[in-house]
Amino acid sequence: MQPVDQAIQDFHLQSQGGQQFIRSVQPAGMAWATAQPVALSRPESGLRMARPSQPWRMYGRVIGLVILAFFFTQSVASGLILALEDGDALIGALCMAFAIPFMLGLVAMRRPRVILLERAVPDPQGQLIHPITAHAGSLRTPMPTRMGRHLIRDDSILDVPTSRASWWLFSATVLLAFGLGIAVMVGGPVFFVIALPLILPTVLIGFSIPVMGWWSHSTKRIGLPTRRRDAEAWLMAGILSGIPAILINSYIFIQIVLAFSPDISADGMMFLMLAISAPVGEEICKGLAVWFFAARIRSPKHGFQVGFTVGLGFAIVENLQYILMSSASEIGFSLTILVRGIGSIPGHAFWTGLTGCGIGWYLMRQRAAHLHAAAKAGMRIEEPEEGGSDWKLFDSKTGLEIDPAGQAPTRGVQVSPSGVRIWTPTPVSEPDKVWFRLPLPKSPMLGLMLAIFGHSFWNGSSFGIIYWGESQGMGDIGLVLLSLVWMVTLVCAILLIATGLLASIREAPDGSELDAYQSDLAAITRHR
Repeated sequence: MQPVDQAIQDFHLQSQGGQQFIRSVQPAGMAWATAQPVALSRPESGLRMARPSQPWRMYGRVIGLVILAFFFTQSVASGLILALEDGDALIGALCMAFAIPFMLGLVAMRRPRVILLERAVPDPQGQLIHPITAHAGSLRTPMPTRMGRHLIRDDSILDVPTSRASWWLFSATVLLAFGLGIAVMVGGPVFFVIALPLILPTVLIGFSIPVMGWWSHSTKRIGLPTRRRDAEAWLMAGILSGIPAILINSYIFIQIVLAFSPDISADGMMFLMLAISAPVGEEICKGLAVWFFAARIRSPKHGFQVGFTVGLGFAIVENLQYILMSSASEIGFSLTILVRGIGSIPGHAFWTGLTGCGIGWYLMRQRAAHLHAAAKAGMRIEEPEEGGSDWKLFDSKTGLEIDPAGQAPTRGVQVSPSGVRIWTPTPVSEPDKVWFRLPLPKSPMLGLMLAIFGHSFWNGSSFGIIYWGESQGMGDIGLVLLSLVWMVTLVCAILLIATGLLASIREAPDGSELDAYQSDLAAITRHR
């Protein structure tokens, strides 16, 4: 055997059929040729991508993002408050520096992902063998094909566990938390040591799984497929909106109240914080987070979807904080998981959803007015662009496509693991029966005012009912029962309101009507 550098004497770059080959000649006269991969090109519109459904992987990503974001927001907010309240800039700077690793973790998890797609398309002028760069091999096809190489951004649709599976897991978590509390109360420190390994997963599931349940439920009811990267961005915006909200509640509002009423009692300050500071500050911060995505909001349905997810992001961090604070009380731990998961999380989501709905109406009217004015002035109007590759989820076991709205396999559509889509007639499904509908806010200010009112009534009445019970001389047991009864009433009310709002949102415009109008105007301006 000769060394490689002695065996290969010459290289020749040749071109054949539009592809380049590197030809090497050996002393014995033998030769071989290796085809170079085709250049990257832009994929054609309407390309469909298939991906196996892995809903619990998304759940794991949410937990990772929330934990990183929780420590990031708490570190930044604490650092700012320490610097402002105590005037200790050094400790404040150290707290903010502690947030840097968590920020880097968030950036790493949220970095854009691209996929190298190599596919062979039947073409009579094509070839039978093509190089595959992804696996450093080659592809042989039974018919002439042409090879395409594309870099595609991962725009796969949101894939979360079904609402039913999430709520079953949540119910088991509540029962486990209640059982752990009873065991610790009866057994004391010995049972606490035994139960300690179960407390951490109970906390993780308790604050996060209700969000997945409400997320899945709202996605199904709204009827809008959601891109995963968009949903994560909305969720993160809601989490990060907690930084200014914490500053308002924990420092700015307190300073304002003390400036006007320095002798205010602790109960009075707490009531004002719950009924005024938290609703106004938090809803404005969440509303600004929704407005940050104004360029992507096309309709009231889209606006509600963004606002709902932003509210979930804010609620999930707040929920984690309340659960951690209640872990010192055995029974309070399980009750906090139950009440926060069923009542407070959807409360935040629906209140901010109202703000987003109002923003969506406003932006849709602005877009329609702009198109109308442009058409009246004779300006050229471009047709709406395609949203990129159309991603589909399919069940890897059955091959059936999963409906992103219903989170259930569709009987009439089948996708093979290679991405080939097979269609068969699908029976028409009957629409869901609706009890009643609630009117939607058609302006951002009205949506924000309704969100603040709902939030304020929830917080203020929860505090006021306890204050009233204490004034009537109720004992601790009576106060706990009174608080539970009122909390159940509030939860039932928010669930009833949610039913009416989702029914109206499902029938709200989704922007397709305006797209059709824009396409008609574009056709008219082309023929002028």
